[in-house]
Amino acid sequence: MKEVNSRPIILISNSSWYLFHYRKHLIEEIKRSKHHALAIAPFDLTSKKLSSLLIHIPWKMSRAKEQNIISFLVSFLRLILLIRAIKPKLVHSHTLQANLITSIICSFFGINCVLSFAGIGRFSRAKGISRVFFKLIFKTIYLFSRYQRETRFSYKLQNNRSAFIFQNQIDIDFIQNNICPIKEKNYYLIPGSGVPKVYISNSKKFKSNSKWFKRKQLKELENFKDEITFIFCARLLKTKGILIFLDLAKEYPKNKFLIYGAIDESSRQSLTKKEIIYFKKNYNNVKFMNIQKNPLLNIELKLPILCVPSIYGEGFPRGIVEANTLSIPVISSQDSAKKIAFKNSSYVSKENSLKSYIECINKITDDFKNNVLGKRLEEARITAISKFSEEKIVNETLKIYESLNLDINNSYLLNKDKIKMVNWLPQ
Repeated sequence: MKEVNSRPIILISNSSWYLFHYRKHLIEEIKRSKHHALAIAPFDLTSKKLSSLLIHIPWKMSRAKEQNIISFLVSFLRLILLIRAIKPKLVHSHTLQANLITSIICSFFGINCVLSFAGIGRFSRAKGISRVFFKLIFKTIYLFSRYQRETRFSYKLQNNRSAFIFQNQIDIDFIQNNICPIKEKNYYLIPGSGVPKVYISNSKKFKSNSKWFKRKQLKELENFKDEITFIFCARLLKTKGILIFLDLAKEYPKNKFLIYGAIDESSRQSLTKKEIIYFKKNYNNVKFMNIQKNPLLNIELKLPILCVPSIYGEGFPRGIVEANTLSIPVISSQDSAKKIAFKNSSYVSKENSLKSYIECINKITDDFKNNVLGKRLEEARITAISKFSEEKIVNETLKIYESLNLDINNSYLLNKDKIKMVNWLPQ
């Protein structure tokens, strides 16, 4: 079916930033595999960069109004018109709202789809009506993923049309035990989007330059703590731990604290411009660096520590394994650490409190003094490179695409279009 095989693969998300930041290498490999690729995502500051990789079609939808039924219906209608016009052979969707809309549309048109969940931790912790609402959404997604339209008014069960991708086993267990038992052949565990090649290629250089491996060269060992620079890389959300990080800055006034990230105006959990002005004025050791490309790669610091005090519920905290690759010690929350399937990727805070994070800092400095830290960082570096490279993650994703039989697609939409072409007569 050359007509079907020539149809494009569409990548969908609720932000252009997500696709460019986490799916750039996947897009490149899709194109290298001789498939056509398009992106559908709302326009944002990253859209121009995304457009340099592939055709980007803006999808006017609002993350800030994702719970508004009118906004949802408008987003749904816009996307169904786009899918109907493009006629893809596969749709790969990301994030909950986009997955819900995609699952319904792909069922209606009989199109293969891959649904990626970048973390459901915050939904699994929801209570009351919010928890019921999330369960209803996921059950709806699962229902539509199993059925596809066969004729104008009939649907059939088709368990091989859709695939689910989760980033950690915890999310899989929660879905299986609390919502619906997804068939094993329909879900896959792929830990995030992988560590980019540029981190791996610079790994040895960063290790050789790291002061964490050169304890004997520090003349004043007792005062080395003051040379530590603490780093925060995330959106400026309270659930991402920005307030904990600022509390640490107040506790360690002699140290530098660098914040790489921006306000998220679509989230109520975000710091406001007014709050940032306050912190800039009253925290002299804190610098707000805004969004920068690969900040961990582009900083030259004697003793850096990455802080990931997040309770947001992300699927796989890529920043941790990126820091592991560069031999940078990491302090993280339990919620973040348990998403990574190997020990010693970070120093884990027992509680989400200032005291617990201070204990982690003390543990790092003790391990440094006792010549234990270097060995631990090296083990984490080797594991991150071998298990979580971007190339490995992308190859696993492409295998899922192929498992959906892209060459043999019984799509109602594509078959209907071919019949029209056969029956068409020139006037």
